[in-house]
Amino acid sequence: MRKISIIALSGLSTLSVAFASSAYSGDLSSICQYFEVSDEAATLGLSLYVLGFAIGPLLRAPMSEAFGRIIVFLVTFSLFTIFNIAAAISANFASVVIFRALAGMFGSAPLTNSGGVVADLYSAETRGLAAVFYSCATFLGLFWAPLRADFSARLKDGDGDVLLRRRAVMLSMKTGKLYVTSVDHRNPPGSLAERFQVSTTRPLHLLSKEPIVVVLALYMSFLYGTTYLLLAALPIVFQRVRGWSPGMGGLAFVPIAIGMLFATAFMVFINRQYTRKFRASETGQLPPEARLPSGKVGAALIPIGLFLFAWANDPSIHWAVCMVGTAFFGFGNICVTLALVNYLVDSCSIFLKHD
Repeated sequence: MRKISIIALSGLSTLSVAFASSAYSGDLSSICQYFEVSDEAATLGLSLYVLGFAIGPLLRAPMSEAFGRIIVFLVTFSLFTIFNIAAAISANFASVVIFRALAGMFGSAPLTNSGGVVADLYSAETRGLAAVFYSCATFLGLFWAPLRADFSARLKDGDGDVLLRRRAVMLSMKTGKLYVTSVDHRNPPGSLAERFQVSTTRPLHLLSKEPIVVVLALYMSFLYGTTYLLLAALPIVFQRVRGWSPGMGGLAFVPIAIGMLFATAFMVFINRQYTRKFRASETGQLPPEARLPSGKVGAALIPIGLFLFAWANDPSIHWAVCMVGTAFFGFGNICVTLALVNYLVDSCSIFLKHD
């Protein structure tokens, strides 16, 4: 039950960050009108928020290894909340953009470190199911937020090594004897600066030495960027081109959420198959590639969905065709993301525990 509550809190915190990222795009026309800026300038509030997602993790992962996840979560999420409030009460557009960028930078901690929490708490056999519900919260937050925006025009420490080191220090103080963890006995942690340097350079090492990491990082970056492009495109297609009201235009995000919910059910089924194969394995483990079958389905549905959405933009074509396309995209998005994330966790679990 404790594990479930931790995963639930991680999912909710990630949902909040995703919600704040896409809520901005729910009614861009109001932002343009209120601040008297162009459509292109208005999208800076969304673009720079996502840019913060790229900058924040460069420091967030090493800090979680040195100080534990709970401190990083509490500090960064507090700053994330403060900067979002500042953006909401800003009197000019420049302040909105700056505070949105800072909010994205500090809000990236749940998006990046929560995956490490899942890897810490669950074994390879059960990790997939936990990741399904965690990722579902992440993506549903992206597409629920614009709908909500249109119509309204305690976390436990998951870093095992840090926790064990604290217990060893407490035992040493109580007994007068020296206690160390088994991990530190085999591999002394070194100074804080050394650990920080290792954690900072490790992602660069993986990107430079592991071609598969480079390819998957580029593909997932493209997919994530396309997701936010779709968030910005839906209000234009349905409100400006088709003439829907902001409230009705927000309903265009519903098919994506429906597709993601169906994908979640599909991934639960896929994970059960994985579990059966895992238990039947003679070696007691499966290769990381066993996580990829669902990704093949998603990789086919994503371009099909985007083609349907782009082809059916004209008002002469029924709006339902557009929405079927976005539902396919939502389904494929979940399938691909979960497959690749679980693949990377299984392949690099010794590193991903902290990164």
